Amino acid sequence: MLEFSPDTEISRVSGLADELFEHVLYDEEPLYVSDEATLWGVSMGDVDEVLERCRNYYGVPVTMEETQQPLWKFLRMLDDRRKAVKSI
Repeated sequence: MLEFSPDTEISRVSGLADELFEHVLYDEEPLYVSDEATLWGVSMGDVDEVLERCRNYYGVPVTMEETQQPLWKFLRMLDDRRKAVKSI
C-alpha cells in the first residue's frame, strides 16, 4: 500500500494554494500536495521565472530561502505580506 504524507496544513490554506496554481503556477498541476512539499516540490518551472511570477502576483519580494519552507507556511507568509502592503 502506498502511503502519502499528511495534507492537513495545506488543506487549511487550500484557497491560497488554489490561488497560487491559478495565478503563478498556471502551467503546472500537481496531483497531490503534502504538508512537507515546498514550492519546488510542486513546480518544475525555471527558478527565476517562478520567483518573478510570485513577486509580480503577490506584490512583495520573495527570496529563494523563503521558498524552501513548507508550501503551506510559504503561502501564509505571502498572504500576510500582501495584506500588510495593502494596509499601508
